[in-house]
Amino acid sequence: MPINSEKNTDIDSLHSSTGLKAVEVETITSKLNVFFWAMYDLANTIYSMVIVSLIIYRYILVIGQLEHGLTYGQASLIFGLVQGIMQAILAILVPILGAFSDNAGKRKPFVISLGGITLLTASLLGFFHDIFIVLIFYVLSNVAYQLSLIFYDAMIPFIASKEDIGKVSGFGVAWGYLGTIISLIVLLPLMLMWGDVVSDPNQGNLSYGYTGYWITFVLPMILYLVLTIPFFFVREKQKKGKLPPIRKVISDSILQVRTTFRDIKHHRPMFIYIIAYFLIANIANSLILYMMPLITDGLIIGSKGKASDIFGIIFILIATVSAVIFTYFVGAFGQKYGPKKGFYLVGFLWGVSLSIGIILIFALPYIDIGLNIPFIFSIIMGLVAGPALGGTWTVNRIMVTRLAPKEKFGEFFGFSDLSGKVSSSIGPIIFGAILLTADIIGKYAWGWALIAVAIIMAIGLFILTFVDVDES
Repeated sequence: MPINSEKNTDIDSLHSSTGLKAVEVETITSKLNVFFWAMYDLANTIYSMVIVSLIIYRYILVIGQLEHGLTYGQASLIFGLVQGIMQAILAILVPILGAFSDNAGKRKPFVISLGGITLLTASLLGFFHDIFIVLIFYVLSNVAYQLSLIFYDAMIPFIASKEDIGKVSGFGVAWGYLGTIISLIVLLPLMLMWGDVVSDPNQGNLSYGYTGYWITFVLPMILYLVLTIPFFFVREKQKKGKLPPIRKVISDSILQVRTTFRDIKHHRPMFIYIIAYFLIANIANSLILYMMPLITDGLIIGSKGKASDIFGIIFILIATVSAVIFTYFVGAFGQKYGPKKGFYLVGFLWGVSLSIGIILIFALPYIDIGLNIPFIFSIIMGLVAGPALGGTWTVNRIMVTRLAPKEKFGEFFGFSDLSGKVSSSIGPIIFGAILLTADIIGKYAWGWALIAVAIIMAIGLFILTFVDVDES
């Protein structure tokens, strides 16, 4: 798993909501089978990092301004609204598809089919410079990608024994981080050949840069395809029997969500935490999507007032490596001193990173790469943001295990995951609305956007103080 994604590997009851026999889970772990499974984790990171985190937002900005006569702020708002609506729809589909995966008894075919949709639609992005067509292909590819993860995560107990589930999940996470590094290496030569994207008119003439060539989209997706091939050979335990009617699966899933929500409302500490986490997770979800343009259009890190995409990649790599190294210690802190204190540490890390970013945006017109104080502080910002991001997800898992009754671990984990996904629909809309002011106040709009998410996080941390949790 890369830093720009969260997986819920906690397994709910494996009984079908239709009354069918319980699913037969795996009792023996095959290392080769796990390797085949984890290769999809490596592959899907190529898509999430290259398309979602690095390219799509600024690609939309350039298309909107050059091809449709939109302003920077207008294009930002359109993207934010589309992204927010898409995430809201996904939040509705997640619990339904989760139940569907249990009842279907077969997950691998759905991963492959949805992966194929992602492969096709993402590959086509570079052939069009029409904002509506590009947004349609992006939404299709991203929805298919995120839905595939539901079935992919649900495969774990059917390819690994109960005792090895944690290890297998961790192995997949490690492969995901490797995918992040591979993604950055793939893009570097393209940037060197065709130059940087210029999406901010204040930095010079607008330019597609390396995103103006279809190969920029096709090459990573070819790699995605190649890395997915081993997944075809995964063996999973499958439920025997006929698939129940889809209408019943959907109605049972909605009923389950309503029942869980009612149970959580009666469990006051968990209910308060869900509200707090909704606000805290917003910052992580927002910065995953806007990290690259924050570096290039907000901080403007480069040379002589023109941002460098190559440094943007280096910055994300720094944050990723920092997350790999230090997230463990954030989790260990939360485990030892309690999840509330763990979240206070996460909030402190976010506060340091955001404060550096806000000060640099408002104090300097741009940051030159080199041995100078502003550039050094921008590096520190990335180093601190990595474990802040990873710690957000890690401490959440610790908190839910402390709050949820043992017999409801799966349901409560699922609801916290749902809260995070709903939260991810709010961030882009907030960013899009604030960045609309960029047409008037320029790069300072990025500073105000960071201030907004910081305030939201602070409110979430304040609400967290009312959560009664065993910190022992």
